[in-house]
Amino acid sequence: MLAARPAGNGVGEGSEPGGSTAPPATGDDEAADPAPFGLLASTTTAVPQPERGSAQRGVAAAEGAARPSTTLAVAVLDRATGELAVGNRGSEPFLTASLSKIVLAVDVLDRRRTEGLMVSDADVRLIQRALGPSDDTAMSALWGLFDGPGAAGRIGARLDLSGVGPPRDRSQWGEMSVPAVDMVRIWAHILDGMPVADREILLGAMRSAPPRARDGFDQAYGLLVPGAADQGSIAKQGWMCCISGTYYLNSAGALGSDSRFLVTLLTRQPRGPGWEAARQELDRIAIATGQALQTSD
Repeated sequence: MLAARPAGNGVGEGSEPGGSTAPPATGDDEAADPAPFGLLASTTTAVPQPERGSAQRGVAAAEGAARPSTTLAVAVLDRATGELAVGNRGSEPFLTASLSKIVLAVDVLDRRRTEGLMVSDADVRLIQRALGPSDDTAMSALWGLFDGPGAAGRIGARLDLSGVGPPRDRSQWGEMSVPAVDMVRIWAHILDGMPVADREILLGAMRSAPPRARDGFDQAYGLLVPGAADQGSIAKQGWMCCISGTYYLNSAGALGSDSRFLVTLLTRQPRGPGWEAARQELDRIAIATGQALQTSD
């Protein structure tokens, strides 16, 4: 998302408001992994348990790599140990930009499963478009169809999150707010709390995200840049300009082929140097974080 204040209620191109209505998923046949919240399921008792401390090293590396002009919020969850590390600003709400697309998508799929919310095949395609090519028109359609302004409160109550907040202007979905620590917990819910079918709707869309977003913005940065992880990174990116002359550039996702580390990097950067400099700054932070996590495996 590149525009300063994206339209909130327009129907996206090709949004297909009609279409067949899928029955609510029960989750009975596709239950999420039975591992404790935030912990990878163990496949054998013979493998030694990894030591704690990796997540904290990742946070320290991120904060150490940020320039003084960058306001950074970072949180890391190690799913192998359950260690959660939160940076100095990791509990402070930041504007989400397109990370709000994850919040709304999780809310919609959870409500379909637990409340019988009617979600059509066309609606699922809107979710995939919002998360993959980061299509703003698809998100605006979902925002209007599924009470987007209420998503922050619902997901906060459901996942016991204290910092997720709706936008002041109910039409401006990019101005939803979330702390890095809460975004990490939302990712943990996706990987360890959602049924496989719902999880794959989200992860499949993000895995197939093109380097350039629907609006032409280069979204191959942050946790998706080469060097941030050896292989298998999945992330959703967010970008927005220019409230108070500031760029908002965010990256949140899972690092590694086994998605062991869940990482959220939220930044506020000065507008003057331009978008390319802002991307390079977040790339450096993400690479430092990923290298710290890789060396601690």
